[in-house]
Amino acid sequence: MPVLETIAVLRILAVITKVNVLENALQVIWSDNSDSLFPFIWLRDTDPLGFHPQTHERLFDLTSIDIDIKPHCVSLTDQGVELQWPNEQQSSVFSLEHLANYAAQCKLQDPAQVTYQSWQQDFSPQVFDSKECQNPADLQRLLLCLKKHGLVIISGLEGTHGGEQFGDLVGFKRETNFGVMFEVINKADPNNLAYTAVELPLHTDLSNQQSPPGYQFLHCIENGAQGGESVLADGFAISEELKRSAPQDFERLCRGEMPFRFHDTQCDIRFSHPLISEQDGKISCFIFNAHLADSYPLAANDCIAYYRAYQRLMVEIRKEKYAKTLKLKAGEMIIFDNKRVLHGRNSFDPATGNRHLRGFYIDHGEVDSKIRLLSRSISNE
Repeated sequence: MPVLETIAVLRILAVITKVNVLENALQVIWSDNSDSLFPFIWLRDTDPLGFHPQTHERLFDLTSIDIDIKPHCVSLTDQGVELQWPNEQQSSVFSLEHLANYAAQCKLQDPAQVTYQSWQQDFSPQVFDSKECQNPADLQRLLLCLKKHGLVIISGLEGTHGGEQFGDLVGFKRETNFGVMFEVINKADPNNLAYTAVELPLHTDLSNQQSPPGYQFLHCIENGAQGGESVLADGFAISEELKRSAPQDFERLCRGEMPFRFHDTQCDIRFSHPLISEQDGKISCFIFNAHLADSYPLAANDCIAYYRAYQRLMVEIRKEKYAKTLKLKAGEMIIFDNKRVLHGRNSFDPATGNRHLRGFYIDHGEVDSKIRLLSRSISNE
């Protein structure tokens, strides 16, 4: 069971021993001696009666009440905590489960919230059997591992469509200018380096998109050519090292936005992104693609300093200590976080055999949604 969900369950087991009415909030004391604060305006806004019973969308109109609202009566009941508001006939009743789910600073507990663990070359991706992952608990374990490390391997896929069918277990596939499914093979007339036999440097896919895809799935159908090993590196580990060793360069790459562009006869797609993003002091996104990068705008005040930081990042990325090299076998599939894990490939010789990977993308929100649904179904078993 995920940690946050465990906390919520423990709170429910602990039960509420006391409630205190403060100036603008309700203090709930749990039997484990911890406490939670719920502002009165937050409680009125989240009254379960203010939501549609079937769609669960909010119907309550916040403009209809005073922001400084305060109940004139609060009581503990068998149903939970009941609040009676001034000038309102209907009281608000909050169940123990509802309050426990929001016990941490009024934020909904989320089983899809996972703390990442960065890695370097000696990391061994966990391998999951495709048949075992038909089981909800094993599929949930896989997805939580994927969120933690950004990379897993699936084994035992059958046929040319086994990877595609496995993706259906996870969520909706994302369509891009390359289609929903794409074939990574050596093409006579390529519009992308992936469709050649040359070395493919470490990169983020579709960095030119407004929102690059979340997770990439690459199913190995055939890999008999000499060479063609997959190369992967954890962009979060690279970012952490840059933050430690060159904090000013790190900040420039977080602030500045690198332009990216992909164009062929069918499309011309451009967007600018910070290469590194942080949230609450933790790396949250890493986007890098040197072969799709456009020129950094000269008008930016720190243009030269930015290029210096960008070059330093490129040197860091190429350090051997980060690169994890593996050669996929037929029937295996790698899944990795495209906005964290850089991927590439060694060159290969098409004359020595065929190399064929079939790929698709599923966005972060789809994976998070699946984790939550799996958590719900497992807890109801």
